[in-house]
Amino acid sequence: MGFSCYNKSVIEIYKKLPGTNCGQCGLSSCMAFALKVKKSQASLSECPFMAGRATDEGQPGSGASSFSSYEQVSQELEKEAVGVDFKETAGIVGGIYEALDGRETITLKMIRTVYELRKDGLFRNNAYCEDLWATIILCDYVRRKGRSPMTGQWLPLGLFPHPASLVKAFQSSAEKKIAAGFKRDLKGLKQRCIALGVSETEGKTNADFICRFDLLPHVPLYLSFWAADEEFDADCTLLFDSSAEGHINIEYLAYLVERFAAELVAE
Repeated sequence: MGFSCYNKSVIEIYKKLPGTNCGQCGLSSCMAFALKVKKSQASLSECPFMAGRATDEGQPGSGASSFSSYEQVSQELEKEAVGVDFKETAGIVGGIYEALDGRETITLKMIRTVYELRKDGLFRNNAYCEDLWATIILCDYVRRKGRSPMTGQWLPLGLFPHPASLVKAFQSSAEKKIAAGFKRDLKGLKQRCIALGVSETEGKTNADFICRFDLLPHVPLYLSFWAADEEFDADCTLLFDSSAEGHINIEYLAYLVERFAAELVAE
């Protein structure tokens, strides 16, 4: 039987690859290629070392169209989320419950975008949400109904008990993107944070700037930034309350962190 990518993590897909980072697939690393496969944007057979081997359908060279895990996971998580008790769950996940004209909704904000979970699916701006990763993240968050209280203990993603090499890679990418985006521009970073609704705070690091941002109602992110000077390059550290894994799959949180970093450095 072939290797099924359905419900596989990026690291599990990566382990099937040669790990040579040869670049023949057009990407800089095998990890980048594994992420593309996970997102249903590529097939394992597109790796020159995997060509001719059985792919997720058990057929050689089946193509990207056969990698349907992305959509299937989204559909399954959405089905679970819409099946919860909306009135009870809204309070637990930090959402707003409404029941107008017999239609129940839970309104939630992810980063700075407002979504509505209805019994017929996830909506944004009154239109069905076609963003599969937004659906995966929000529906996983809702269906878990996490009750873990904040601990005040800040951790990097790589220290959560999940694929460490994967989350470290995502965390490094996000941190480096923010550090490179602002470098010596501490004022610009603060202005951008204000625009996103980030609140400055004090924390456990001796940084030039520390702030807190709620990625989801019960999933805060803590950003510490050191501006570049004559001796050192700019640096950024992203930390999370140790309760995060009780509210969201850590792999999904890693994707959410990348979204936050992209919005923060966007012009």
